[in-house]
Amino acid sequence: MLELAVLTILQKMIATTDSVGAATALYLSLSYLEEAKPIIGTTEPVPFLIWVLKHYTDVQCKLDALHTLYNISSHHTNIPHLVSSGVIDALEDIIAHPSDHNWREKCIHVLNCLASSKAACDDITAAPGLIRGIATSLDVGEHVEQEQAATCLLKLCNATEKCSQIVLEEGVIPSLVLISVNGTTRGKQKAQKLLMLFREQR
Repeated sequence: MLELAVLTILQKMIATTDSVGAATALYLSLSYLEEAKPIIGTTEPVPFLIWVLKHYTDVQCKLDALHTLYNISSHHTNIPHLVSSGVIDALEDIIAHPSDHNWREKCIHVLNCLASSKAACDDITAAPGLIRGIATSLDVGEHVEQEQAATCLLKLCNATEKCSQIVLEEGVIPSLVLISVNGTTRGKQKAQKLLMLFREQR
């Protein structure tokens, strides 16, 4: 009941540009509550958060919006609304020009969650900037980011062979070989499975 009451107030706040920062920060706080995730993720806040991510100039506010999307993307029922609201385009803008690895890592986490949907996989594959950004993370990311990137690419490439061709064109094989040896335990597993998938698809 408390979450619903707060969300009602927030819906009024997002109607005025003076409250964008405060509203985004409150959405972030609520997004840590499991019971609030499906409420935020299937209603008006999603287009608002995507608008903040794409058009608002305050860096902290944009980061709060990205963190909120990061949190609510883990709830499977939110995925259709996230995709239809344009989250993939917003993520492509960020991942192509990340401020630091934390931004890119959060973007890849969201994409990882979205990739459980076939429709989302098709949209991600159709966005060359996203595939390139994820592939770049295999090479320059921290270990956790590399693990997320390998996991995401494995989901995408399992969904469509076309994605495998696009990923291979990014020259990911050397990076995947390194991760399969030096990555996290999960990163090694995902990199090995991805390399095996590429061999099977030849």
